[in-house]
Amino acid sequence: MTKCVHPLFTSAALALLWALSADMAQAQADKARNELIAIGALRPPGVVAATVAGKPIDSSEVNRLIKLTLRGRPASKSAIPGLEAQALEQVINRRLVQLFLDSKKVTVTDAEIDQALADRQKSLRKRDSDLAIARGEAELTEAGYREEATWELRWGKYLATVLTDDVLSKYFEAHRQEYDGTELRVSHIVLRPDGALDPEEIDSLTAKAERIRDEIIGDLTTFESAALKYSSGPSRQKGGDIGFISRHGVMPEDFSQAAFALQKGEISKPVVTHLGVHLIKCTDVKPGDKTWRDVRREIQPAVMQAAFAQLAAQTRASTEIEFTGAVAHLNPDGELVKATQDADTAAAKQDEKKDGAK
Repeated sequence: MTKCVHPLFTSAALALLWALSADMAQAQADKARNELIAIGALRPPGVVAATVAGKPIDSSEVNRLIKLTLRGRPASKSAIPGLEAQALEQVINRRLVQLFLDSKKVTVTDAEIDQALADRQKSLRKRDSDLAIARGEAELTEAGYREEATWELRWGKYLATVLTDDVLSKYFEAHRQEYDGTELRVSHIVLRPDGALDPEEIDSLTAKAERIRDEIIGDLTTFESAALKYSSGPSRQKGGDIGFISRHGVMPEDFSQAAFALQKGEISKPVVTHLGVHLIKCTDVKPGDKTWRDVRREIQPAVMQAAFAQLAAQTRASTEIEFTGAVAHLNPDGELVKATQDADTAAAKQDEKKDGAK
């Protein structure tokens, strides 16, 4: 069917509309960013969060990931350092993988980048959008958006050498139960907070869950009785039983991951999800029969993530990383280290460092 276009929507008019939409997207992004800065969820741009191999990471890169994580949802002040540290870790890991790609001389040409952006423009316009709007929503300059495209192309080139049939089949065998359609019957005890699930509340509920687990393992009570007594979920009336679950089903990822690490009859340690703090018991196993070829599409993202994590860890061992203290970060043991100075102090110190280097 031929799509009719109103005479008003000439190419010039469409270009103007897209430009106005891009401005609106940028204005909305600026407003959201300023609101988050005002409550302390984001750092002002221009603050160096860390350096990787001597190259600075600006707070704006961390801010972008925090906003992508929140997706407009509110964040409690106590949760912000954790979000900040996780976002900074992601940025650092990408820098480390980029250094690896540099060492392997994985490159792309300007023509390849131009073509990728042209293809993306066509795709966006089918959805009544364009690159300018996408850049505004992502809070990226034209150069920044091009850098993102460059990263995606380079990473894609490397992955083409990794995602072989041999690698995929071996990964499947190592994680068979996760992908072959196996289902577990599980019961759980969930402890929920009265208010927001902030770090202090998580610590308190986790300690309580550990005490309950000790009672069950010590034969002072049964899992079913503990579920009826302590669980906040409706399944407590059935001893915590929630039936069979699949590895990549409706349950939160942290819950499913912990459940599929259990043997039949085993009880997990406390597991934190957005629903609360859980104790999980595996009560039955229904084996699956899928092959790696059946689940090829599901395996590929997992292999990509595993490759990314492995390369980041490998490159980190020989790369100098320095934290300025202006942004929360994770120490080598994965523990949270809160910001030790405010953004203004950090910026002043960075200016002094620059002046001293002149």
